[in-house]
Amino acid sequence: MGDGRGGGRDVAAARLQAASPQELGWLLAVPFVALGAPLVLLLSPWLGDLAFPRPSLHYWTSEFVVRKPAVQAGYLLLLALIFAYGAAIVAVARRPPRLAASARRGGVLAAQLLLVALIVVAWVAQRGIEVSGVRRMYFTPASIVVAALIAGGLAYGARSVPRLSSTMRRPSARVVQLACLVAAVVTVVVWSLPTIYTDSGMSAADAAGHLSFPPELFGNTYYFDEATAVLDGRSPLVDMPAYGALWPYVVAVPFAALGGTYAAYTTLMATITGVALLAVYDLLRRIAGSVLALLLFVPVVATSFFIELGDVDARYDPGNYFGVFPLRYAGPYLLAGLTAWTIARERTSRAAGVGLFAAAGLVALNNVDFGLSALLGTVVAVAVARRPLRARQLAAEVVGGLAVALGSVSLLTLLRAGSLPHLGLLGHYGHVFVDGGYGNIALHTLGWHVVLTITFVAALATAAVRIAESAADRLLTAMLAWTGIFGLGASVYFYAYRSHPDVLLNIFSVWALALALLTIVVLRARPTRTRILTLPTLLVLLGFGLVVCSVAQVPRPWSEIARITEAGGPTRPLELAAMAEAVRERTRPGEHVAIFVQVGHRVAREAGVVNVNPYPGFKQMPAREQLDETLASLRREGGRTVFVGQEMPPGMSAYLRSLGWVRVRTVPDVGWAGTDMIELRRLPH
Repeated sequence: MGDGRGGGRDVAAARLQAASPQELGWLLAVPFVALGAPLVLLLSPWLGDLAFPRPSLHYWTSEFVVRKPAVQAGYLLLLALIFAYGAAIVAVARRPPRLAASARRGGVLAAQLLLVALIVVAWVAQRGIEVSGVRRMYFTPASIVVAALIAGGLAYGARSVPRLSSTMRRPSARVVQLACLVAAVVTVVVWSLPTIYTDSGMSAADAAGHLSFPPELFGNTYYFDEATAVLDGRSPLVDMPAYGALWPYVVAVPFAALGGTYAAYTTLMATITGVALLAVYDLLRRIAGSVLALLLFVPVVATSFFIELGDVDARYDPGNYFGVFPLRYAGPYLLAGLTAWTIARERTSRAAGVGLFAAAGLVALNNVDFGLSALLGTVVAVAVARRPLRARQLAAEVVGGLAVALGSVSLLTLLRAGSLPHLGLLGHYGHVFVDGGYGNIALHTLGWHVVLTITFVAALATAAVRIAESAADRLLTAMLAWTGIFGLGASVYFYAYRSHPDVLLNIFSVWALALALLTIVVLRARPTRTRILTLPTLLVLLGFGLVVCSVAQVPRPWSEIARITEAGGPTRPLELAAMAEAVRERTRPGEHVAIFVQVGHRVAREAGVVNVNPYPGFKQMPAREQLDETLASLRREGGRTVFVGQEMPPGMSAYLRSLGWVRVRTVPDVGWAGTDMIELRRLPH
């Protein structure tokens, strides 16, 4: 007779099954969170002090200084854990553990319920976040209800996706594609109109009280002055820092040809933003076809320009704040489109790979905040898409592309300024405002930012699961990985720098793109009659339903066109013509001076002098060392005159006197916002 115990073991073994990649994604999340969270909390203070020491900077005021080295280090540790989690899914799926069905289902459900609880807590916690009197609830209970209805409609309409795909194969497909492209262009134009301001139009709107928050007060004139500085002889990455180090070079020729006006600049910025967003549409089109891509693209654009202040008639949003669009986002989105195009090609040459990574290198050299994560995302996306992966070839393409990018920028600066690029300038503002903490804001542990981070982790984890399953659509898998990595990297802008409720809106664009790609995955999942929608599916559709709600914020194009074309106010207010005239009276043509005003390079061009100040006014130079740097540049270039056209920070006037600079003239009411213009000269030794 046989051993009954042996038969029991055989039955028990037969009940054990290998965990699927999807199940592994949930089962591995629990130990990574349980072990990773204490590790981050334990190591981040020590690592922060080691990696981000207090810089030797002396700020004019200490009132707004908040350093966050532990947050900086902790977020980097978190990113390392997230990437390790994605790699673990792929690695463990090769030899998955065998578990009982009840254990697998129970573990997955527990992880999903914990996720839902965290999202709910984060949504509730956003109500308690108040910074400088600002408290924001991005999506109200009414929005949740509408999003739930949209999610239900998406779930019901999932059966139509195959029919949409078959429609695109008909002879009329080109007509449909063209119509969708035209609709995408119209969408971009409509949402870009609030970006465009003329000199007189802005002045008239401000004077009439139509705008209590003119865009120049939020930094657009900083970027306007960076572009004007190139026309004034300055060179980003050589003798001045810039938030977008390469964009001022790109727009220099058309900017000069159009007269260097504020209208020309805002139009150029709107155009660059529009082209970058159309690259996103092309990315979605390659993955989902034109019709579905358009249906996903419109909400992505709307959420990218989520209103921060005002309403649809007078709005301030990431779209008309050039520090976000296009200076930070345009490069990565153009790179994403190029990455999708390269992956979609049936044959890819080594030269094409080098070209792709040369573009990625230029994006990183333009702005490290968003550029480095876009570069890493492109490397991972290409590695994911290539089968078989030849690591040495990919490494050679990456190194070759980066060398081409650095060589191109070096040639540009050598021809223009006779100098190699000073790469340290890429992190200059980060050193002042992040490491030094000026203008920084403490991070709240819970809030809507947690939901955004979860979405990016979900995109990366979904890509890992699809790699383990050898999913057919490699382009979708690759771009999920790209979006997850880019979103996590771009979120440093919120976590490490200004953790303000409004600053989080700057991350909404890539968050919406990640939800759009996850929605494609959900809509393509095989429907079964016996299985209801899973909890993760409902979360994705609900998230994209929230994104769709942003479409209600659509600008009114007729109102925007009327605003742009409306005449009135001073002809050229941003040129500060009166101050330029006052400077011209006291200088020689071509003389090198230092002008401290928000659009100092514009004043210099009007006055016919050269402004050596590498910063667009005092707001961007809160440290004493930045003033010393500017005065040293003035001495090197033979200048001896300083013009101040805005209010000086506390203590600066006394400090200038201690260095031998004396006031020789005051011209009332010609500076920025009606302040006096002060002329200073240094006494001879």
